[in-house]
Amino acid sequence: MKAATATKKRASAPAAPPPELAAEWVKPDTLKPWAKNPRKNDGEPVNKVAESIRRFGFAAPIVARKATREIIAGHTRWKAALKLALESVPVRFIDISEHEAHLLALADNRLGELADWDVPELASVLADYDGVESLVAGWDDAAVAALEPEEPASPKPTRKDENHCPHCGRYMSERLMAAHGKRAAGK
Repeated sequence: MKAATATKKRASAPAAPPPELAAEWVKPDTLKPWAKNPRKNDGEPVNKVAESIRRFGFAAPIVARKATREIIAGHTRWKAALKLALESVPVRFIDISEHEAHLLALADNRLGELADWDVPELASVLADYDGVESLVAGWDDAAVAALEPEEPASPKPTRKDENHCPHCGRYMSERLMAAHGKRAAGK
């Protein structure tokens, strides 16, 4: 008898879509900003991001619509790249509608603001850096000082001769307090 070799058909997973590029390098002047972007980011924010890019390079790509090259996320990075006269910037192109792109732009700007800082941990981390390094990360002296816990307000100093009505808390002179005490005692 012949030895039969059975070939089993294996169930295969559907073919994965081809991987998309995380980012491609393009000339910054080929991108266009969202004209109605409500986030204002001129001046100091651009300068700070330019300093960060100069020191660290691009840590996150600009996000733009594939169809129009309109920037969705990264307007400040784009402006900083123009300021630095960079020849190319990393861009993640995505294929979404204009409506969705603008909603994503709003979400990108707002959602990061919703997280709170662990202030003691942040202060501890910032303590490892000098003032210039903290400044590159966006933390100037005023921002670092604002992390210090506020001291509780000291109680209002009281004079020794102050008396307060036990019923309403209002100040009463010693004479009124004595008269009030006599009245309360039925005298």
